[in-house]
Amino acid sequence: MARYINYLRNHGYMPKVVNKHLINLKALINAAFIDGMHDNQRAASLIVKNKIEDRDKAVEIYLTEAELQALYEMPLTGKNDHIRDVFLIGCYTCQRVSDYNNLNEDHFETTRKGTRIIRLVQQKTKTEVTIPILNDNLIALFEKYNYKVPKANEQVLNRYIKNILRDLSETVPSLKEKVPTKLTMKQKDAMRRDKIEPETDLNGNVIVPRYDCVTSHTARRTGITNMYLSHKYTILQMMHVSGHKTQKTFMDYIKLSSDEIADEIASMSKKESDMW
Repeated sequence: MARYINYLRNHGYMPKVVNKHLINLKALINAAFIDGMHDNQRAASLIVKNKIEDRDKAVEIYLTEAELQALYEMPLTGKNDHIRDVFLIGCYTCQRVSDYNNLNEDHFETTRKGTRIIRLVQQKTKTEVTIPILNDNLIALFEKYNYKVPKANEQVLNRYIKNILRDLSETVPSLKEKVPTKLTMKQKDAMRRDKIEPETDLNGNVIVPRYDCVTSHTARRTGITNMYLSHKYTILQMMHVSGHKTQKTFMDYIKLSSDEIADEIASMSKKESDMW
């Protein structure tokens, strides 16, 4: 097992990807045991995931409410327009790409008290979630397509949304801010192919503009983080929308920098002082 892990690491796989391979291997060993292909009951238990620190991962960002609104109002046409809309639907629903990419009119309902909601069973976990519609932009996006939003291939979405946000950064400078990150093997290969040296900060960390960190999964992270920042809902209420089973897993989606956390504490302290 140690040789396998070293092989993955030596070939540039990030710790998160190494863990995914270990999970798949463990599942394969368990399935083989159930099928009677081996009789080693302890084999799978010997495979243990490695703890991953933030410094070992590619940076995970979220888009602010102001950045989302600017993206919503950005004049686009054709494929760019479609990809932007699908991504925003993910931000407004807090769902995974496998779920927000498949929403249609059948998922929309209204509660007895008149609250418009989206009800769905998440593909990955089979968890049923009820999502209150908290932003009118979401309804406008579905009405734009008569509730038949075309699907967007995840790989294509990842490529297009970066380019869209790069263009938007000309008028929204916060998207240009550089953040330290770890390069994926795919990014390293692309840089080697194009003979590009990554930009680094004074500490030697690779830095990239925020728009280049956005993927299809940023949409879910964005929705959850902005919902948390509103301070309107309890953790349990937000988990009911996101579909998370544990608070720890849910909190992993709250992507605030140390400065943002300090700002939040100061803001809440000021509000409390103003009440007295």
